[in-house]
Parts: sequence; C-alpha cells; structure tokens
Amino acid sequence: MSRYFRVKFGRKTVRPFKEKDLNNMIVLCKKNYKYAKDNDNKTMMFFWDRNYLLLHLGRNLAFRIEDLLQLKVGTNIKNGTIYTREFKTGKEQTFQLHPSLAKDLENYINRNSLVDGEYLFKSREGINLPITRQRAWQIIKDLAEEVKINYVVGTHSLRKYFARTYYEQTGDLIGLSEMLNHSSPQVTLIYICWDTDDKEEKRKGFYLGS
Repeated sequence: MSRYFRVKFGRKTVRPFKEKDLNNMIVLCKKNYKYAKDNDNKTMMFFWDRNYLLLHLGRNLAFRIEDLLQLKVGTNIKNGTIYTREFKTGKEQTFQLHPSLAKDLENYINRNSLVDGEYLFKSREGINLPITRQRAWQIIKDLAEEVKINYVVGTHSLRKYFARTYYEQTGDLIGLSEMLNHSSPQVTLIYICWDTDDKEEKRKGFYLGS
C-alpha cells in the first residue's frame, strides 16, 4: 500500500511527479542499464530497460498502471497505434501515438527481441506474465527514494504527471477531463493537485502588452 497524506483539496492523494524528479529517475534507469550492459548482464539490462519504459510510457499516456501493465506487442501496439480496454471502466481506447513515442516503443521491442503476444513489462516469474501492480509500485517507490523525492508518490503519480503537464501546456481542461474519464473538469483539477497558488502564479505571468 502506498502512503497518503491530506492536502488542502479535502481528500487524500499522492502527488504528480515534479519534472526534475521524474527526469532523475529516468537517468538512474539508463545508468543502471549501461552498467548492466558493460557487465554483459542481459537479465538486468532488460529489467532496467523495462523500468525506464514504465516511466517513459507513464509520462506520455493517460493510462492507469493496470492498463499499462497489460500492454502486449501486436495486440495493443501495432504500426504506431495503441489500443486498450480500461481495466477499471471497460472502456476502449484506440489512438495514434506521437511518432517519437512510437519509435521509442519500436526500439524497445527490437532491443529486447519481443514478439507479438509478449507483454511489454514482463515479469521474471512465469513464461509470459506482466509484473504486478504491487511490483510496479515497488519499482517507482525504490526509484523515488533513490533520487530523494520528499513528497508522497505512487503509481498514480505518472498519470497525474501526464495530466498536469498536458493541462499546463495546452490549457485544455475539458479535453483532459474526457481523456481521464472524469465526471467534471473540477474533479480533474483536484486530481492534478491544481490549487490557488497555481492559479495566482499563472495570472501573475499573464500580460497582453502595452
């Protein structure tokens, strides 16, 4: 179970990752991958590559962790398109990936010689099983501790990071709310931990010219 704390929104929640912290976690994965490669440890190479992709896909997609972990080559990812049936709601999503993200996925699949039907995030247990939600949480927790994150995070921190960054860059709150299947834009603002300080900071930076 991840830890929780009460914030000013009147509910318990984990926080979105801060950009620098998430970047540091990704750098750590890449450094450990390189170390494993230098030592010809193919098992650890895959594990660190897998951990990197978990963070990278998580920050680029609005998927819950359960939906990320169920992704298979060919079944869910094919020709730059991604498909999923949401574990929680049963809703289906199909959309084109950003070309750079599609290329990142293609490179990962090729590096690890994955074939159609294999899970992207394979566990060391069994022949072709994905890691569990609990294992994904442990990976994120360990990486967060390693880079000394001092706020509460969990598996939802990746989805919240995507959502908050998308809102900051596009201002498309209604579209984001629909993307996350929230009941209202207000729910989305609470979800991404958007508060009065954020609103005032944006207003202070708004100027139309003299």
